[in-house]
Amino acid sequence: MPSSSPIRRAVAMAIVLLFSLLLAAPISADARPLDGAKLIRETITATASSYARAFVARRPSLASPKPPAPSFDRTASERALWFAGAAYCKHGLGNWTCKYCQSSNAKLRDVKTFEHEHKHVKAYAGYDASTRRVVVAFRGTDPSSLYNWVENLDAAHSTLPTAKVKDGVGRVHAGFQDAYDCVRKDIISHLIFLRTKYDRLWKHVTLEISGHSLGGALSTLLAVEADALGFDVARVTTFGSPRVGDYRFADYYAEKLGKETFRMTHAHDVVPSLPPRMIGYHHVATEVFQNAAGDFIIGDGSGESPTGSNSEWTHASLADHLIYLGLEMCSCNTME
Repeated sequence: MPSSSPIRRAVAMAIVLLFSLLLAAPISADARPLDGAKLIRETITATASSYARAFVARRPSLASPKPPAPSFDRTASERALWFAGAAYCKHGLGNWTCKYCQSSNAKLRDVKTFEHEHKHVKAYAGYDASTRRVVVAFRGTDPSSLYNWVENLDAAHSTLPTAKVKDGVGRVHAGFQDAYDCVRKDIISHLIFLRTKYDRLWKHVTLEISGHSLGGALSTLLAVEADALGFDVARVTTFGSPRVGDYRFADYYAEKLGKETFRMTHAHDVVPSLPPRMIGYHHVATEVFQNAAGDFIIGDGSGESPTGSNSEWTHASLADHLIYLGLEMCSCNTME
């Protein structure tokens, strides 16, 4: 535990205060003996309470009531999972013929891919006539470089710059924002094209966004901006997403999109535990945790539910990160 933790600071202050009182106590034959144990208890209690009040004041998300959790639809999540998995396909996305594309049972039109090789970002967007929804999905980190990516994500020097997404609040991870900026203009331009082509009144056309791993973080950033630009974001489903921003960003996201978002986590998946909470990060709601037994547990809406991924003692599995709902997320190319 860092030496600057609230508990250690409280104990240190209590000790200093105790010695100050002892030195200041009157030395007299009539003076009552000072009850040192009682004084220590009272001092530590008062100091700890002061720190607790200050902590809650800084973290209103922990004190404010949360909306009721949305109901979990596994079928809709499986559909989103095929979309997220399809983003890994190297062939067949543009004409929607890849194996994961076909498994989604969706018939996407006007599919366009967006890629930035240097930043290792890839996404696609298209229109599903059967649901009248525009589908957007982001690829996660290449499995061959996943270990190094996780190591870098765990670095304590990760930064939280002010969010740049339109109308957003709070602070988000610099690397995620930078990766999103590489493709955001092209994606939004294509979304406007699809919305105009398939519904000129700009009504009824809604967005369905999904992504795995890094793609989950980018999906979260797109959802915030799309909502601010007036798009109807019907559903956001992420799988094994890392923490994207701080608690203010998480609170803002919960207010805008908490009921439409399902942040899937799985057993001992290492990625949802990163970047660490101790350096300022906080998950968005709503978490849907699948434990090792296969049971689904809906989060409490705080983003950091004690019964979700945080309930696991260890978060060290890359295998759990690569498999969601029984599907190998990155295996689209091996099925071709």
